[in-house]
Amino acid sequence: MNVGVAQTRVWVNGEPHAEEAAHLSSRDRGVTLADGVFETMRSRDGRIFRLERHLTRLDRALRVLEIPAPAQLRDWVIGAATEVGGGDGSEVAIRLTVTRGVGPQGLMPPSPPRPTVIVSAGPIPSFPSPIYTTGLHAHVASGRRNEYSITAGLKTLAYVESVAALLEARRAGADEALFLDTAGHCSEAAASNLFAWLDTTLVTPPLSCAALPGITREAVIELARMEGIAVAERPFGPDELLAASESFLTSSLRGIAPLVRIGDRLIGRGVPGELTRRLGAAHLALIARECGRRS
Repeated sequence: MNVGVAQTRVWVNGEPHAEEAAHLSSRDRGVTLADGVFETMRSRDGRIFRLERHLTRLDRALRVLEIPAPAQLRDWVIGAATEVGGGDGSEVAIRLTVTRGVGPQGLMPPSPPRPTVIVSAGPIPSFPSPIYTTGLHAHVASGRRNEYSITAGLKTLAYVESVAALLEARRAGADEALFLDTAGHCSEAAASNLFAWLDTTLVTPPLSCAALPGITREAVIELARMEGIAVAERPFGPDELLAASESFLTSSLRGIAPLVRIGDRLIGRGVPGELTRRLGAAHLALIARECGRRS
């Protein structure tokens, strides 16, 4: 519930801007080359869920790309969450984007780079209830995630592959795209991690299959183990996924969303399963607990 969150607020390098105003130079490398990284976070009562883990993942990506993080970055993010989402139970979506900043034409990065940091905070998107009550239908994307890519596992701005896959899924009558890696193993969805209940084990693709190290993925693994559920990070293919009794996708804003169909074939009974519902409720309780309010 987004109580009291009226509109999205934007800050660029710590300075507030109207959402509809121009924020960036046309020569910013985030615009011209997708040269940057981002994090999408969930805040409740002004507290960001697992902020430090988001910032650690961001810092790793920035180090690989040799983009220096401004010292004020953490304070800017916390300030946005505090200002937009007060202590009234409201939930807020926080988007943190760091680009290399303005640069000349060409690929060679400017030296020294002057990063651009954009923080936006606003209402969490309203996801249709059938996502959770009926489940998602996925299409296997024609393209592959490349586990050998130099940016594999980094949350960079280059998401056009996922956009193209979702458009392809829509044309196929599905509402989500599922990527395989180059070896044919399941990798992840367009912007979500994948889990499957195989026999008595909850299985998720390992990072070696080009899966992003998701913050919600990590939380679900922790929750499952706390509840005595066996968890394995191992490769598996589409046929094994289709033999699962349950499957679901995880992301920061959508949370845990049941996956019930791949193409024209059902997963399990083709409806959200008990394990998925159980972990979904545990995940929401974890957010409430760590963000200072109990459900």
